[in-house]
Order: sequence, then structure tokens, then C-alpha cells
Amino acid sequence: MTGPASVGRSIAAGGAWMVGLRWAIRGLGLLSTFVLARLLSPGDFGLVAMAMLVVGLVEVLGETGQTLALIRLPAPSRAHYDSAWTLGVIVAAALTLLLWAVAPLAPWYFHAPRATRLIDVLALRVLIGGFENIGVVAFRKELRFGLDFRLQILQRLATVALTIACALWFRDARALVAGIVGGQAFGVALSYRLHPYRPRLCMTRIGELLGFSGWMLAVHVAQYVQDKADEMVVGGVASPSAMGLYNVSADTATAPTVEVVLPVTRALFPVFARISADAKAVRAAYLDVFAVACMVSVATGAGMALVAGDFVAVALGAQWAAAVPLVRILAIGGGLYGIMQASIPVLSATGHARLSAALTTTRALALVPGLVAAGVFGGIQTVAWTRVAITLAFLPGMLLAITRVLPVTLADLAARGWRPLAAAVPMTGCVALVHARLPELAWLRLLLDAGAGAASYATALLALWALAGSPAGPEASAWRWLRRRPARAP
Repeated sequence: MTGPASVGRSIAAGGAWMVGLRWAIRGLGLLSTFVLARLLSPGDFGLVAMAMLVVGLVEVLGETGQTLALIRLPAPSRAHYDSAWTLGVIVAAALTLLLWAVAPLAPWYFHAPRATRLIDVLALRVLIGGFENIGVVAFRKELRFGLDFRLQILQRLATVALTIACALWFRDARALVAGIVGGQAFGVALSYRLHPYRPRLCMTRIGELLGFSGWMLAVHVAQYVQDKADEMVVGGVASPSAMGLYNVSADTATAPTVEVVLPVTRALFPVFARISADAKAVRAAYLDVFAVACMVSVATGAGMALVAGDFVAVALGAQWAAAVPLVRILAIGGGLYGIMQASIPVLSATGHARLSAALTTTRALALVPGLVAAGVFGGIQTVAWTRVAITLAFLPGMLLAITRVLPVTLADLAARGWRPLAAAVPMTGCVALVHARLPELAWLRLLLDAGAGAASYATALLALWALAGSPAGPEASAWRWLRRRPARAP
């Protein structure tokens, strides 16, 4: 029987690999962004962001969830794997044709004629991706996250190198497009190099796979809309330069949060799928995950908002100064999003895919009219604030829904969430005091402000945990680790 200790180790190991992967990928991505921000203009980023919105909106229709269905099946046969690969190829080909058909309509919405040509080329990424070796799903199913790490990090390295090389040559949006398509092609080739499985055309199990995938498709479509609705609105009411400004701001602001929380949720699906019948294990594992999500999301969301001015100056340069207020706003929204998003994979993995779809769809339906109104009657900052407000309003209802289907209560969630929120107050005060006394050197202020914020947040969190009676949870694990460190010193 799977016990809480072994579940905890699986989550910790999987989470560590996925966090390491996402931070490595994000580190490469940020390096690429910092370099490209000095070689390309906000308008170049905006054009590609507009094109990718169309590609992503069509591409998400192919998220039929066949890989997640393979993970949930206790003993999938070769026919299951081959049927999943065949379905992926068919869907990719259909979506590519659909993209080529809708590409001429893009300038009508974005008012950017060049977007059509970019969409035509980016559609190749969808077609190429459909041929990825389905055998690599075994890396996640068998919890061999190290191999999954290797596959994704090598693909990202190739993408970054190709994009920067093309930027030095083209000096325009073509560099970003070449990097996206070329990186996808490299990743597909690498999937066959890293796993010996060789898929064949087969359709015998497609119906069985789609039985689970129907709800997952609804989740993915709604997830894409709620993630990108603000950019869709900005792209329709603003110029490519404003779109580029918003896109890069959103990516910069939310990176510290989503690149820790989302990798853990990626690791959660196969783990929770294994323990879904053990209510005690599900409860313990979910509460630990929720506590960590709160700790990380509050720290990174508030922290990025506090250091936004110096971060933009150091990382992006003077031509991106207008991004500072957007980064501050969207960082707060990213923290709220991280807390909320930690629960979605748990619901799907434990057999509540229908509720997961309902929650993500409800939030998407609430976001769209609010963001459209903000874009029409306000500006891009109004769009950003509206996104934050709707996320904040939606969070309590979502947590209440979680308590209806998982063995946890609102009191359980509150007990694990109040300390991170309270610890953000002394962190904010400490950063403000340190910042006011530092010289006008952006890189120095960024370094010292970040250090002061991290130290004050961790200290306050542990102090509040001790005052609460030192309950079980991630703080207890961190404290035990800290106490063991001196004993291991020579």
C-alpha cells in the first residue's frame, strides 16, 4: 500500500526534478530575453506574440489529453501508445491546415498585416510537434523525471542558441519565429534519440483514450483562454509595440512564481493518479502542496513587485522602462495564480476532471467580458489590474469547491495559507527600508533588496510557524533540515 512517506518522497523527487527543469529552462529563457531585448524592438516581440496567440488558440484544440490518459491507465498496451501517437499526428495535421486557413483573418483583429506570414510559418511547429515519439510519456508515467529533464533542457538549449544566432543575423521578428520552429524540430528528433520506442499507425484504442480526453480538452481550452485572454484583448486594441511591452512584462512578472509552482503540478499528476484511492495519502499530499504553493507564490509575487523597477532596468534595458508598472501589477496576479493553479492537476488526477473543467471554464468566462471592457474603456494597465481583481475574486470559490471533493476543509487551507500572507508584511517593510538607503545603482539595489526580502520573509515565516505551535508542514521540514546542517559540518 502506498503510504504518506513514500508519497511525500515521490512528490519531493518529482517536484525537485520539475522545478530544476523549469528553472533551467526559465534561466535560459531569461538569458535569451535579456539578449534579444537589446537586439530586437518591442514591436518585434509584439508581432510574434500576436501570431502565437492565434497559433496557441488553435493548437490548444489538439490538447486531447492522450498522454495523460496513458499515464492514468495502469497497464497501457502497445496499441494504446500507437493509437495515442496516431491521434497526435492526425490532430497536428488538421490543426496546421486550420491555421493556414485562418491566418489571413489575423490582420482584421490585430491590425498587423505581417502577422499572417508569421502564422503561416509558425503553423509548421504544430505539424512537426505531432510526430514526437510517444514513448517519452513513459518518463513521466514511471516517474523517471531525470530523463524528462534531459529531453526538455536540450531542446531549450537548441532553441535559445538558434534564436540568438538568427537575431544577430536578421535583427527582426524572423529570428523569434526561426527559433520556435527550429527548436520544435530538434525536440522531436531528440525524442527518438532518447527513447527506443518506435510508434506505428494504429487507431484501435483512440476511442478509449478520448473517453478521458474529452474533459481534459475542455480544461486545456479554458486554461488557455484564462491564461491569454488579457493578451488577446491588448493585441486587439493596442499596437504591436504595446503588445510586445505587455507580453514581455507578463512573462517577466510571473516567471518567478510559475516556474516553481507549475513544475511541481506537472510532477503531481502521475503521483496523485497512483494514490487517488487512498484518502489519507491524498489529504496529506495535497495540504503539503498547497502550503508550498502559498509560500512560494506569496514570496515571488510580492518580491517581484517590490524590485520591478531595478529588475527591468538591469534585465531588459532603458527601452523597456514603460514595463515597470505592468510588471508590478502582473507579479501580484502571478502570485494569486500560483496559489490557485496548484489544485487543478490534483482534481484531474483524482478523478474529478469534470470539476476541473468547470472551474477553469468558469474563470475563463468571467475573465473575458471584464478584460474586454477594460481594454475598450481603459488602457493596458487597466487590463492588468482587471486580471488581478478577477483572479482574487475567483480564488475563494475555487478553494471551496476543492473542499467538496477532496478530504480537506477550509480551516485546513487557512491554517496553511495565513502564515505566508502575514510574512509578506515584514518582507515589504524590510525591502522598503533597505531600498531607501542604497545608492542609485540598479544592479546593487536589486541584489541587496532581493537578499533582504528573502531573509526577512524566511525569518518571519519560521517565527510565525513557531508561534503557531510548530505544526507539521513544509516549515517543519525546513526547520529540521536547518538543524541538521551544523551537525554535518566538519
